[in-house]
Amino acid sequence: MATFVLVHGAFQGGWVWRETAEVLHSLGHVAFAPTLTGCGYLHHGSREGTGLHDYIDDVSNFLAFEEIDDAVLVAHSFSGMICSAVMMRTPHLLRRVVFVDAIIPDSNRTFVETAGEAFRHMLAAHRANGWRIRPWPLKVFGVSGSKSDWFRSRLADFPEAPFHTPFPGEFDPSSVPASHIACRETTSPFIRAMADKARAFGWPVAEMDGGHCPMVGSPETLADLLVAAVGRQTPEE
Repeated sequence: MATFVLVHGAFQGGWVWRETAEVLHSLGHVAFAPTLTGCGYLHHGSREGTGLHDYIDDVSNFLAFEEIDDAVLVAHSFSGMICSAVMMRTPHLLRRVVFVDAIIPDSNRTFVETAGEAFRHMLAAHRANGWRIRPWPLKVFGVSGSKSDWFRSRLADFPEAPFHTPFPGEFDPSSVPASHIACRETTSPFIRAMADKARAFGWPVAEMDGGHCPMVGSPETLADLLVAAVGRQTPEE
């Protein structure tokens, strides 16, 4: 049995992991899906000034208050910045970190600096009210079909500041065993490039069909890959 802590990306909330968590439960595992400050059902508390460090505290405090000391921490998309910082802060509480189509940070650099100029332009195009970013189009999330309306209705603006906050210090990819799961139909070039970055670190890499949000499009497949990642020790192409 493993204890999974599933961390959502920008514009979302713990709700996005519902089906994947249910599959993990059915396989005999424990799965938590915390919601970050000002996100999901906490969106009413969204405020200017919320930054990357608030989200790092959210996840670190969740592990502490829930008394989880052997977590499989799962990062998706933006939360790769968050979970990587938790790797550095509390490696003794983590069994493994799995990056699901997630950014792998560069030491002391911001999300925008790692993502590149095309992302900087997209960010500017979605700026609202001076400090918030509107959700990306659904094709960026890779969500289509019958779940589109459900997914779209739950997205919410996200503060811009976390995208411009440098990763806090040096990132050591060997501090905790880590794996990467890449989605073959992801539209973002810099997210697709994370698979090669993971391979360069010697991390196991698995690939799956579908777009950027596999917890919505293929929750069963994703759950199976997460369970497999727990026991995986050597890189797989």
